[in-house]
Amino acid sequence: MARTSSVVSFDGVQITYNVSGENVHDDVVTIVFVHGWTCNRTHWENQVSAFSDRWRSVAIDLAGHGDSSLGRTDYSVPNFAQDVVAVLDHEQVSRVVLIGHSMGGMVIIHAAEMLGERVVGLVGADTFKFLRQDPASGKQAEQLEILNSDYHSTVSEIVSSLFTNDTPDVIRKNISAGMLAAPKEVGMGGMRAMVKDVALFDAVSGFQFPKFAFNATGRPMDEKAASDAGIDVRYLPTNGHFVMNEDPDGFNRLLDEALRGMFE
Repeated sequence: MARTSSVVSFDGVQITYNVSGENVHDDVVTIVFVHGWTCNRTHWENQVSAFSDRWRSVAIDLAGHGDSSLGRTDYSVPNFAQDVVAVLDHEQVSRVVLIGHSMGGMVIIHAAEMLGERVVGLVGADTFKFLRQDPASGKQAEQLEILNSDYHSTVSEIVSSLFTNDTPDVIRKNISAGMLAAPKEVGMGGMRAMVKDVALFDAVSGFQFPKFAFNATGRPMDEKAASDAGIDVRYLPTNGHFVMNEDPDGFNRLLDEALRGMFE
């Protein structure tokens, strides 16, 4: 049974999260799930239910997303990372594997820098794709410019592009509805956060723990940058961006193999 809790982040924003699998064993490694842009913690339900019998699992709503509160003046990626740190401090987590989807991959890189030796592994879900690239020159910069002029129709186009013809309708509808319902300040703030972030290659390269990316087949990626940074990239057969939702069994198998390799 999941426990829903909350903690005040560094700037007074209330961060909501779920904890599952609290009674697995004493010397527990916590696996933490971080969603992407305009998303929320419910996108990880398939993973939480699959792993909470063996691992303590935490699924977080970043500031302004899901059930967490609004009001942040700067939705930067490092500030999102401080939300993750606030939750882990509140739960007194000493050993953690950070798992992030899309923008959440950027967030967990910054969180890992802040958490230091408490981090024992990093897993990305359709992310870690252009680690050498200055985000200001990437796709999000173009999207931000268009969002500024026509927010609602641009959000619809962005969300639609994350799915394929093979995406099950129930997944497309559920995820799209949540993303499109996110407040404009969160959508603009999150996109601006990605554009204003820094190239993350050096940070990831410096991490001395296992690093993985479970990515969709056929979506653009700088594989060499990821490999040079020490990331073990594995591909799922889906072409959709929400790999953990479109192929939950495949994603969970890869995550299980990664976790077993780290600790067993």
